Formats: sequence, C-alpha cells, structure tokens
Amino acid sequence: MDLIIDTSSTDFQACGPFEPRLDKEGVHRRDKQGGTNLPLFAGKLVAWADSDAETILVTVAAVEPPKVTQGQRVSVERLQAMPWVQNGNARVAYRAKSVVPINGAKPSPSAN
Repeated sequence: MDLIIDTSSTDFQACGPFEPRLDKEGVHRRDKQGGTNLPLFAGKLVAWADSDAETILVTVAAVEPPKVTQGQRVSVERLQAMPWVQNGNARVAYRAKSVVPINGAKPSPSAN
C-alpha cells in the first residue's frame, strides 16, 4: 500500500548530504521494493509546516545521491510513508521519488 503524503504546504530543508544506505556487511543497499535495483541513499530533511517542524530521514533510489547542502531548500517529489513495527515499537520510514535543490533558497522559518 502506498501512503503518499501531500507536501504542497510543506517547506523542506536538507540537514546535510545524502549518504549511501548500507546493509549489515557494509554493502550498498539497492532498490528491490521499487524494482529499479538502483542504489539507495538517505538524508535527513527538516519539514516545516505552519509553525511546527519535524526532522525525517528520507530514502531515495538513484544512480547518484541528491546534491544538497545543509540548510538548502529542497523539493520532495512523491513522499511516501511506510509504517512498520519492530520489537513492539511503531516506526515510519520515508521514501521519495526524488529530492531536488530549489534555487534562490529563502531563509528557514524562525520563531520570533
């Protein structure tokens, strides 16, 4: 089941660069679920909505990782939430089709 999140009223900022997703043996994981077999990369994003913010870890399948820097505004295409349970604890994993830098980044929202 795809749980696609409406991101039309959310601003995103990168917390830093995207890194390879590695398995327990240190091998770069590949996209088996999406069927592309592309390498997986993950990066933290701050999602700003109204007067609140949340940091989420987003995974993308791509030949190269998204080229983003800390604080850079980004556009997130087709953000998907994938709930799961481990040892009785509910978690949510996030995947996106793409994460692309936005030119002319505006400053992050701040509490005044």
